[in-house]
Amino acid sequence: MIATAYPLLKVFDRLLPPAVRAHDTELQGARQLSLLAAVTAGSVPLLTVMYHLLGYDAVGMMVITAGIVMMVSPFTLTAGAGLPLARDLFVGALFMLKIGMALQLGGIGAPTTPWFVLCPAVAMLIGGLRPGLVWGALVLVALVALFVLQHLGALPPAPVDPDGMAVLQLAGMIGLLALVALIVALAMGAAATRGR
Repeated sequence: MIATAYPLLKVFDRLLPPAVRAHDTELQGARQLSLLAAVTAGSVPLLTVMYHLLGYDAVGMMVITAGIVMMVSPFTLTAGAGLPLARDLFVGALFMLKIGMALQLGGIGAPTTPWFVLCPAVAMLIGGLRPGLVWGALVLVALVALFVLQHLGALPPAPVDPDGMAVLQLAGMIGLLALVALIVALAMGAAATRGR
């Protein structure tokens, strides 16, 4: 399946500048970034409606704001920004979104906290080990800070809505599973392409 699905990423090539298309590694990373931005474009409206229906409009607005930045990140390549900057723009928006969500939805115990794992995963997929480790370290610092702030009483209390939190936990785990599967499939497709 991976071998047949991976060539579909070529659909994004016309959006990419010739300088990026000239280098296989950058082209691969730019395609992956473009696919992740497209997935973001599809999920932002759904997530925003879900948060609105659950009564978390502030979180929905954060999703829209971060989603716009994430969707624009591949277009920065056309503006002359390099792949590392476009990648870090995407991952940085995701990182700030997760921090904002944790602050609104219960700190370290928020149902969206496991999504922090996507920051180093996406950075590693697009940029390799070093960016993945850097973003992993930043996530670790953020998680420890959230833990400490929560235990000091410096964070707002978690929302008291067991049904809403259960829906968020279910939706969050299903979404996270789907995105991790996509990232692994992209990584395997990239490895298969390099192996040829």
